[in-house]
Amino acid sequence: MTGSSGGAIERLNAECFCLPLADSALTAAVAARLPAEDVSEASSRLAELSAEHPLFLPEQTKADLFERVRAVGELLLARSDLDRDRLCAAGVCNSFDFHLTTSGPKLIEINTNAGGAFLQPLLLEAIGDGHTAPWFEPEQQLLDAFATLAPGRVLSRLAIVDADPASQALYLDMRLAAVALERRGIAVEIMDVASLRRENGRLFGPNSAIDMVYNRLTDFGLDDPAHALLREAWLANEVVLAPNPDVYRTFAEKQLLIELSDPRRLAELTQRAHIDSERILDTLLPCELLGQGNAERLWTERRHYVFKPTRGYGSRGVYRGDKVSRRKWETLLDEGYLAQRFAAPSERSLKVSAGVTPFKVDIRVWTHGIEPIFVAARLYSGQVMGFRNEGAGFAPILWVDPSLTAEACRDRAGFRALCTAHVAGDLP
Repeated sequence: MTGSSGGAIERLNAECFCLPLADSALTAAVAARLPAEDVSEASSRLAELSAEHPLFLPEQTKADLFERVRAVGELLLARSDLDRDRLCAAGVCNSFDFHLTTSGPKLIEINTNAGGAFLQPLLLEAIGDGHTAPWFEPEQQLLDAFATLAPGRVLSRLAIVDADPASQALYLDMRLAAVALERRGIAVEIMDVASLRRENGRLFGPNSAIDMVYNRLTDFGLDDPAHALLREAWLANEVVLAPNPDVYRTFAEKQLLIELSDPRRLAELTQRAHIDSERILDTLLPCELLGQGNAERLWTERRHYVFKPTRGYGSRGVYRGDKVSRRKWETLLDEGYLAQRFAAPSERSLKVSAGVTPFKVDIRVWTHGIEPIFVAARLYSGQVMGFRNEGAGFAPILWVDPSLTAEACRDRAGFRALCTAHVAGDLP
């Protein structure tokens, strides 16, 4: 060990396994929220969605991430002519996803209706073995959104809407959202978008009128004809919809990453938003639209790029340049792809059945609009983000004082003492 703060953090992430996310702790967190008959299945699903151990990061990284998120958010708002307050209010559970590189955090993408937020309080409880009271309450974003978007109205009934929601990988996230809102006195139903209907200037579900829809559809613009009814109800102000297509167009369309890679456009927007352009350039990764004009150059330089569909989500159809074949490359040229400069992620080692294995780290900052609310890690193996492999999943972050870390982590006993102190709240 070098004794430097960076070296201490790296050693924690490579060698510290003191605080596993034990199945018993995950089950206890689920049992505190869901009916007894649902606990077994839900706790098993939560275990599949969670990593084996927390991630360690220096506490100053959080402030750095939050500053970058606000700066990029202000830049995107500067290019919109829509009402700022309403846009930000409707932007519930936005996420800004980063890789932590040797040259600082790099923004990989921005998402609307980013999944997993309602799992995080349970993971915080589990890592603290029930002794850490979670302060993160994502349901408050929905309540605040309704208050801004429908002033003077009472939120009585909310629908969580997706396509066949029970089949979705993050259905448990929706269940937990419903329970959290019901505890606040809101009637909540999780429903398929096909079950919605319009009647007498209101949006209805199978049972009654709906005041607000928490939108979990991945058709972010509601362009699919199957979602036309929901889009029309939103446009007619028959229901509060969050997030909505305006939020997606403002923050999360992939083409925005290409626009912000144009030096002239970036200079114009940073001046309009009063944002330091150097800070933005240090955060964003260059992007360009893949086409015949740049195909040969990008093929030659492909190892330095990641190729993403402009209309994709959830890592679907994403290819690392060093893994793509020439045959696949030819198909990408006609399918609407962008090329984003590759930023190597940091790592966290986990104990799995194959032994101690390094996993890649993706940092997710959930926001309400552009205001950062919470940060967690997503650990994965393979060329792109995904939770299919053993050990992969969401991981809570333990923010530690690097000077204390360097002193404490001289041996495994020191690791455990540091972990215990942090979870007990004894560290700054």
